[in-house]
Amino acid sequence: MPFKLRIANPKDAALGKEPARLLFVFEEQGQSAIAWQKSEVKTLSQGERRAMHLLSFIFEVESRRQSGRETLFICDDPADSFDYKNKHAIVQYLEDLTKVDHFYQVILTHNFDLFRTLTKFVHRTRCLAAIRETDGNIKLEKFEGFSNVFIKVWKPNVTTSDAILLATIPFTRNLIEYTAGEESDDFRNLSALLHWKEKTANISVGEYFEVFNRLFEKSHDTSDSRIVSDLLFSQADAICAQNAHNELELQNKIVLSIAIRVRAEIFITEQLRILKNNPDYWFEGKKFGNLVGEFKRHSPSAATVEILESVSVTVSSNIHLNSFMYEPILDLSTGHLCHLYESVKRL
Repeated sequence: MPFKLRIANPKDAALGKEPARLLFVFEEQGQSAIAWQKSEVKTLSQGERRAMHLLSFIFEVESRRQSGRETLFICDDPADSFDYKNKHAIVQYLEDLTKVDHFYQVILTHNFDLFRTLTKFVHRTRCLAAIRETDGNIKLEKFEGFSNVFIKVWKPNVTTSDAILLATIPFTRNLIEYTAGEESDDFRNLSALLHWKEKTANISVGEYFEVFNRLFEKSHDTSDSRIVSDLLFSQADAICAQNAHNELELQNKIVLSIAIRVRAEIFITEQLRILKNNPDYWFEGKKFGNLVGEFKRHSPSAATVEILESVSVTVSSNIHLNSFMYEPILDLSTGHLCHLYESVKRL
């Protein structure tokens, strides 16, 4: 940091006559040092001010540690806006505080990455998620799926839950992209399940399991003749019809995200067929944004464009998730996705 800490009243502070007053001393080579009080530090950047407040907090903590004062700390997103190096330093400091017998902590965060990092020293039974119920009440529920929801939750339940089955499609496709490449038939077929392509309405659940079995060396039943896209929309409708949503059910958010984009692509494709006077038109590009751009060139209504741009911004990145980074979709509420899904259906 560009400053050092000094105590303005060391004698009175040491004797307990008054609280310690911090000075922030800025030193530049070849210039006299400038000492500012806390109230005078107004030219620091946001990150520097945050670091300054953190230093002030640490000073207070150390005072309480030495005096043996019993303290409850409520930490609200303590690592917010810090880079990863400093985030881990803060987590390490919070862990140090747990080793002080007269210190207690309640740590609040909406950042899943921080939440997962804290589990290295917070017992799993004390890692809780806040869920808002339909009556407005908030309940705390034990969180599951910290380390690998794909292996521990999805993979063993892919044949018993249609929502999980559908949610595995983008993850399976990603693995195929890493191993076989984008030119493989399996990759193209699974891409067709995440978009509206000529073959989308003909791919069955059994055909998806053939791809799944080859990749994961499984022997799941491949005789299921249900069409994946039909199953996708029926599951999305069922999720939105629920009176209450469990925000921890990642698979429901993935299903809604896929269904939103596919329904949007169906709408755009049908509109472009009319506008181009070509009933056999199919968009050959790979990106949803390019499809929206093609449609916007025909001057659709502002309300329609707003909905389609919301689809592009909200769900596309959530579909291409992997086991290392699925925090953004956990932060996105199921209710918000349902609202967007219903808006696209009304188009």
